[in-house]
Amino acid sequence: ELEEQMLSLYSMGNSYEDIQWHMRRMYGIEYSTGLITQVTERVWQEVETWRNRPLQSLYAFVYLDGIIYKVREDGKVVTKAIYSVLGVDMEGNREILGLYIGGAEGAKHWGRVLENLRDRGVEDVLFFCVDGLKGFSQAIAEVYPQSIVQRCIVHMIRTSLKHVSYGDYKAICKDLRTVYAAPDRLSAEAALIAFGEKWDKKYPEIRQEWEENWLELSAYFDYPEAVRRVTYTTNAVEALHRQMRKVTKTKGAFVSEKALLKLLYLMLKYKRKSWERKVHAWTEVARVLQREFAERIEKHKV
Repeated sequence: ELEEQMLSLYSMGNSYEDIQWHMRRMYGIEYSTGLITQVTERVWQEVETWRNRPLQSLYAFVYLDGIIYKVREDGKVVTKAIYSVLGVDMEGNREILGLYIGGAEGAKHWGRVLENLRDRGVEDVLFFCVDGLKGFSQAIAEVYPQSIVQRCIVHMIRTSLKHVSYGDYKAICKDLRTVYAAPDRLSAEAALIAFGEKWDKKYPEIRQEWEENWLELSAYFDYPEAVRRVTYTTNAVEALHRQMRKVTKTKGAFVSEKALLKLLYLMLKYKRKSWERKVHAWTEVARVLQREFAERIEKHKV
């Protein structure tokens, strides 16, 4: 029980010295930082087992996103990306399929992540929800060619606003809403043309970027509102990253990749309620998926 308490404190971002102080204050017991280190080190086998566990053959939605950390390597502090994969199964349950660590976020490494998912048993994914990373769709298509890729609308709006002066923010956001909140694809395309007619002289790059990425930005228009709500943004995995930042914000550079992964795993384990809840209104979403993807779903039923 005391070791479990140590791990719980560690998962909140407490240092070994902080844990030592808490154990002394709560239980009147003096533990050395070396012993506390041994307790946290014993978790590593559990981490490895979790990272390599078999997965379900079919997921309805998979959200992909990266978060950056500083890690010490060969005597230097380097930038590392944690590649987070959050899945939603056919019952509407959220599941963290994996945390992967690599260099700065890139499509090539995401390709290796997807191959690992396939090796662990994921045969098919109905929807991938991603940000605007270059080459993302191609990396997904190589491993899961049947999957639908929806680019995050929220990310795209942020990208568009980078070009805009503060005084035009509200007007641009209002006019962009007529595009992404349109009832169907044709209406959205008409709204995008109208947006260009109004703003092209001042901000020509906005419509250009939307048109260049329209295939991925407009995928959700082919499906009813219930599916659109789940696919239009990567907020689900970004919320997970906010929880990660809470426990790591006081840290400097991590001493190793292992130390970083160990802390993130324990945070996920002890704060399951923050990310594990079922997708809202799943019955309605499941009904649409069953109708739209009946053959693919049937293939994976036991």
